[in-house]
Amino acid sequence: MKTDVYLCWLMDCEATQKAIDDTQLGIRAVRGFTEILGRAGLYATLYALPGDVAAYGKVFRDLNPERFEVGMHFHPHEEGYNDYCGAYSAQEQRAMYAAGIQKFADAMGRPPRTIRNGSCSANDATFPVTAELGFGSCSHSLPGRNLTILRSNWVGAPQHVHYAHPANRLLEGGLDLVEVPATTDPDSMLWSGRHPQNLRVELFDAKNHRYMIDKMLGREKARSHPVRVIAATTHSIFPYDDPNNFRCQTLMQMIDDFAALAEKHEGNLIPAPVGRVAAAYRAAVPPPR
Repeated sequence: MKTDVYLCWLMDCEATQKAIDDTQLGIRAVRGFTEILGRAGLYATLYALPGDVAAYGKVFRDLNPERFEVGMHFHPHEEGYNDYCGAYSAQEQRAMYAAGIQKFADAMGRPPRTIRNGSCSANDATFPVTAELGFGSCSHSLPGRNLTILRSNWVGAPQHVHYAHPANRLLEGGLDLVEVPATTDPDSMLWSGRHPQNLRVELFDAKNHRYMIDKMLGREKARSHPVRVIAATTHSIFPYDDPNNFRCQTLMQMIDDFAALAEKHEGNLIPAPVGRVAAAYRAAVPPPR
């Protein structure tokens, strides 16, 4: 009997960042990425900076919402702050996210329902504030990362989908907020042991990603958990509309490798955006009161 594993692709859309400032590149990246996934029958969540939604909102609005969920990505530096999300109090995070939600909604015509902080930066106030502001799901965590410079410390965080905790970001349960972590391999650490290998398209070539895909499919098959998920990531700073681009080729090979290795592990890959994964988890595990 095959094991169901949700496959969730994530893209951080941040072409309007001051360090990039290339709206046309963002448009090419989003259109190319969604076209590649669409041809393969895959789904994704695109986490977009409020500035990106304001700059090219029609591109996001034109996407098929059944396949491509658009949530909010948030980098405080792009909204006039001088530090990462994990450096701010609950009150400060509440104010900055609320302003981002309004800017996002003005451009999209609706508020975001899922959120992902820039650099996976968070502290113990982040999850309760996220829930308070009405988000039903998020992908804030990168289990195993220990980069204080980014205020991104996730050593010991759950590697599986779970309800977030109201007082401690490394624990689970208590909030009606589903966290879908980016898939990482804390057994393979990079950057002087501060960052775990993850399925970020631009981090490695396709050969290296294949090894991790193989390992993660095996891990999910063996996991005793009601909802198994693999979440792969990328950023909207590569021309995914160019088939000759190395990152584009890497993405396409990763898609082929997921399909081939799922057969090896007798896995049934279920394409889904974060919101659908969260719905499946809520159906399997009753939300906390």
